[in-house]
Amino acid sequence: MMKNKITYGLIGSTLLSFLVLLACSNSSSKNSLNQNENTVELNWKLASNDSIIYKTVMNEIGDPTFEVNFGGIFKSLNDELGDDTKNLEKDFFKSLKNQYNNTNLITKLTNSDDFKDVLNIELIANKKDKNTSEEDVNGMQQMMQSMLKGVMLRGSVYKNGSMHSFWVRSKQKNLISLFFELPNKAVKKGDSWTLHNVNFIGNDQNFICHKAKKKNEITLIDIIKKNGETIAVLNYDILEFVSGDFNSPAFFGSGGNKKTEMEFIFKAQAEFSVDKGKWISYNGLMSLNASGVMNSSQKQKFALIEE
Repeated sequence: MMKNKITYGLIGSTLLSFLVLLACSNSSSKNSLNQNENTVELNWKLASNDSIIYKTVMNEIGDPTFEVNFGGIFKSLNDELGDDTKNLEKDFFKSLKNQYNNTNLITKLTNSDDFKDVLNIELIANKKDKNTSEEDVNGMQQMMQSMLKGVMLRGSVYKNGSMHSFWVRSKQKNLISLFFELPNKAVKKGDSWTLHNVNFIGNDQNFICHKAKKKNEITLIDIIKKNGETIAVLNYDILEFVSGDFNSPAFFGSGGNKKTEMEFIFKAQAEFSVDKGKWISYNGLMSLNASGVMNSSQKQKFALIEE
């Protein structure tokens, strides 16, 4: 009888331990499942012979101002020409804005033939109003048209979202990163990361910086369901600010300084389809305010619209 009790006791103890382990295992699986459901990977997805095409908007908003202070080296020329130089500057930038806003920008993403798991990016510019002949535009407008034609940007990203084309110029890296760089790791709601390839301000050795401020934060603010798709909603918050003296004897004479400030602000909100691996929407606004060597106030709309 005692033996049976011991046997039953061992069986009961073993069964209880098994049930506890099973419960823990189920609980662990459930927690892991919940964690996976709340974590997403933002990867570009493209079939071998497919492509993603976006109408790309980078239009000036309002009337931008732009004036370069060349200092004493051009003072006599400015005094001699008077308002003619200012009018020439206004005409140039007005013509540039008109031609830029009259240009179709199309970005095409395709699989690379040279690199594994890499997407090629090409931004191509074409004139919107094809009815306007070359005879209908002046020399300045023709120059603007020639500048805004053909491939304007060429680069690449890995399918996991990280930058691939490390060899392109800083301005092109900025655009590739803003539009197409994604976190190369799984993220959940509330996670933030930095676009390390974005650098709006670039001064040379003549600039002596006294104040500087930088913020570069992309945040996954929500994960939603839309038309049966899992959508990651991203918020972009980027700021670069510097203040200091521009010291160049060639422009301002020996010991001459020009107090200079520059501030770039970029804010955007975008929706990325986790299932299809592409942007569903992307809308942003960039502003520039500068004073000193360059006096400028500009606002520019950024958008991607799938074709």
